[in-house]
Amino acid sequence: MHSPFRTVAPAVAAGVLAAVAFTVAPASAESAITRCSVTDLPLPPNAVAHNTWIAGADVTGRWAVGSTEINDQIEQVVWRNGAVSVPPLPFGTGHLADVNSSGLTVGYGLTMSYASVPVTWSETTGLRELPVPHDGWNAQATGINSRGDIVGTADDPAVFDSQHAVRWPADTPGTVEIMPGDAPHSAIGVDEDGTVLVQKGMPGLPGPAVIWHPADNRVESLGEGSRGIGISGGYVTGYQGADTPMLWNLGGPDREIRSLDIVNVVNGHGSVAGQGNVIERRDGSRIRLQSPGGVPYVTALSDTGIAYGNSGGKPVRWTNCR
Repeated sequence: MHSPFRTVAPAVAAGVLAAVAFTVAPASAESAITRCSVTDLPLPPNAVAHNTWIAGADVTGRWAVGSTEINDQIEQVVWRNGAVSVPPLPFGTGHLADVNSSGLTVGYGLTMSYASVPVTWSETTGLRELPVPHDGWNAQATGINSRGDIVGTADDPAVFDSQHAVRWPADTPGTVEIMPGDAPHSAIGVDEDGTVLVQKGMPGLPGPAVIWHPADNRVESLGEGSRGIGISGGYVTGYQGADTPMLWNLGGPDREIRSLDIVNVVNGHGSVAGQGNVIERRDGSRIRLQSPGGVPYVTALSDTGIAYGNSGGKPVRWTNCR
């Protein structure tokens, strides 16, 4: 059967966050606690380990999505409780960006005319297209929460810098909402309560990160000079200025991340991970990551102590990271 989608390399979403009050990590943070154990993730037959990457995981840690190279083609991969499968996606590799606790994945595919189509996929529902705000617009889904709220970015290909943060609410299937305010802005992720992290500006020229509250369409800035990466449990991680890793607490004090130079993810407890040998908790204490193959690179961190990423050129899963 003819496929309407083309193969496409995964898109890279940039994030933005904001400047706020800093608090200093306690002295106890200096003593890392070794708790995480690590195992290699299984791969499909003929997959290339060093070209396998984790894009996202659900809050329970049971599900994860990513991509790998199989027979010179980039394929999307789904892990469930550590077992691997390659979904039969009609758009070839496309890009699956995130997955929720029900195993519903989100991402996009490209049509033969290179239009970007937002999609969901699961073992039970198969592939489904999401609506776009206007006919002819491109869109990509970038995040999903447990109840099924999906966020992403849509744009008019005929208009420069027309990116808009969008939301596909679980309560009203088949509808799409646009965040108020002037473009460009892009949705980075969605919290369990539906709060959306949005980056204003363009990659390389970011504006402030903002928080979109869809219930009342309220948008609040996290401050100038911020760059957002992830949101979970009312916490946001990213960078203040060019290179200062931060943890923003939407309900309390914010602070600088002291033990990581590169931050990628935050979980619902306010723990932050990225490139480095530790996970830093919200109080500044640390959990050491076992990584006999090299410096860990964590790209997904669940609320249950399960993390995913790469170590020693291989995709891995850490457990007991509490």
